[in-house]
Amino acid sequence: MALGLSPQIGLITHLFSLLVPALGAQCAALTMGLATTSAIAGRTLVGWVMPTDADKRVVASASYAVQITGSIMFILAAGRVFRCSFSGLSCSASESAMRRPAPLIAQLEFRENHVQRVVALAVAVAQAAYAFAPATFGLVRELAPHSTGTASSAAPGLFVAAAFAQGLAIGAFLLGRNRLRTVSKSA
Repeated sequence: MALGLSPQIGLITHLFSLLVPALGAQCAALTMGLATTSAIAGRTLVGWVMPTDADKRVVASASYAVQITGSIMFILAAGRVFRCSFSGLSCSASESAMRRPAPLIAQLEFRENHVQRVVALAVAVAQAAYAFAPATFGLVRELAPHSTGTASSAAPGLFVAAAFAQGLAIGAFLLGRNRLRTVSKSA
């Protein structure tokens, strides 16, 4: 949860200033508003279409894969307006969709009397991690080589860092899934 949410929070914090050079202030603000709407729609859609017996780890991994795609699109956009605004939306679309599977995973994988503690601990660790995400991504942005001398030229570094962290989150979810299969076969 921390590996997946931290890049989302870090990117969302810097997204407006990354969009302004390509879209202008008004269009960037509109895109940010659409990204928020998209996040709500993404969460609602996942809730509607996810079967109750779905593997929540796979759903979470798919959510992060969509976000990695958004990061790649941002890198490829290189300032082109349509791709830039679309990737901003796709990156935010599943941001809040991931918050729901964590408690669902805990309900399935832990005894009932442990679920509340597990969820509270997972949320606390994730919040501690993503509280530092804006500063961490700001540091990545500052340390990235600026080919044109502008802050927006550091954008690819941010999206590479986000995609890498979200890839690690996918790996963590899928490793946990494999661990469960091994435990359930031996039980």
